[in-house]
Amino acid sequence: MAASPERILVLDFGGQYAHLIANRVRRLNVYSEIVLPSNPPDDLDGVRGLILSGGPSSVYDPDQPPYDPAWFDTGLPTLGLCYGHQLLAKHLGGEVANAGHQEYGIARLRVERAEGILRGLGPTEQVWMSHGDSVTRTPDGFETIGATEDCPIAAMGDMRRNVYGAQFHPEVTHTPSGMAMLDNFLDMCSSERTWTMDRFIEDSETRIREQVGDRNVFLLVSGGVDSSVAFALLTSALGEERVVGLHVDNGFMRKDESKLVERAMGAAGFGNLHITNASETFLDAVAGVVDPQEKREIIGDTFIQVQRDEAARLGLGGDDWLLGQGTLYPDIIESGGTEHAAVIKTHHNRVDIIREMIAENRVVEPLGQLYKDEVRQVGRSLGIDEALVRRHPFPGPGLAVRCLCSDGSADPVEESARAQTREIAARYGLDGDILPARSVGVQGDFRTYAHPAVV
Repeated sequence: MAASPERILVLDFGGQYAHLIANRVRRLNVYSEIVLPSNPPDDLDGVRGLILSGGPSSVYDPDQPPYDPAWFDTGLPTLGLCYGHQLLAKHLGGEVANAGHQEYGIARLRVERAEGILRGLGPTEQVWMSHGDSVTRTPDGFETIGATEDCPIAAMGDMRRNVYGAQFHPEVTHTPSGMAMLDNFLDMCSSERTWTMDRFIEDSETRIREQVGDRNVFLLVSGGVDSSVAFALLTSALGEERVVGLHVDNGFMRKDESKLVERAMGAAGFGNLHITNASETFLDAVAGVVDPQEKREIIGDTFIQVQRDEAARLGLGGDDWLLGQGTLYPDIIESGGTEHAAVIKTHHNRVDIIREMIAENRVVEPLGQLYKDEVRQVGRSLGIDEALVRRHPFPGPGLAVRCLCSDGSADPVEESARAQTREIAARYGLDGDILPARSVGVQGDFRTYAHPAVV
């Protein structure tokens, strides 16, 4: 990526924490990218180090995530975390085995050697564990540098080659010194701390102008921080006369949401924003639809149709216009954008029509490699009012999916589950039950569609 030729690569072995690792590295002012371990390490220009993520698999599973063994021969500083720690040990000649018990939650790490990733830490540190298998023998050249009561090889290192493994997760807040550990690793990578939002803005505006060329951009603006910042960044790069924003009232908004957006965007100085009320169009489109995935696809398609209708009404049609979107990196991930990530939801900006337009280079997404906290930083750097930058996220079209609904047929609830819910509620002096309709949600790393409890 042109924004920062120096970078750390995070090899994604299936854990959602892979993206938290990348975010934490960026917070230390080093650019990071997620890559698939099955891809060969062909282009390592500017790569300063590798981090192997955790994941749900065992290194002995026949269906473990595939990886190119050439990643272990790059000579780059390498840090394996959780599953990555185990894979590192096994691939380099150590041993991994089922520990006979699982270790989940907070543990106390005994620092055997305060070197490498543990440099500068105290004799004991709180860490976060989540594993069943453990490294039982280190590879040649490695030594144990940290242990817990249930995990004798909780951290290991080859100080000569700058290759380290940690069974715990330094990227989570439950490991208070985790950022110091990652910072130590970046020092070993000789990483320049040049990844800043000001630099991102400068590089992003250059990329926008290169992609758009002499065309213009038509952007759907919800009024949330993502679309507002994308709108501001596109306007800054191309000028107000070449960017048109459209806010669509889709009927699934919070009370007076569209009025609030119109006032806020006007106060922020956006004179190139149009408002349209398409509530009836959206409500009619999903009338009688129960399945949440089908709803998302319908809403996504309806957004595009409304956008096209409004573009025609405003005289903005044709090949001279691109569609702008405030898509973030997590949006792509949650929509199954990486090989090992579960499809948690299909965003309305990732339905089939949008994918086709992306393939045709008809979509510009200036925030597509950023996380939410980075987007807020960009907004501040662009001078967007704090009220817009700090707006609490809201589900928007997702309200249509989360709404309880039924097709009129019986949706039985197991009596044992209802009894258990009533019992739990009664402990707190409340009445409780399970509703005979389903609602969409997320449990763990997967989407669920289940009966909600009500108290």
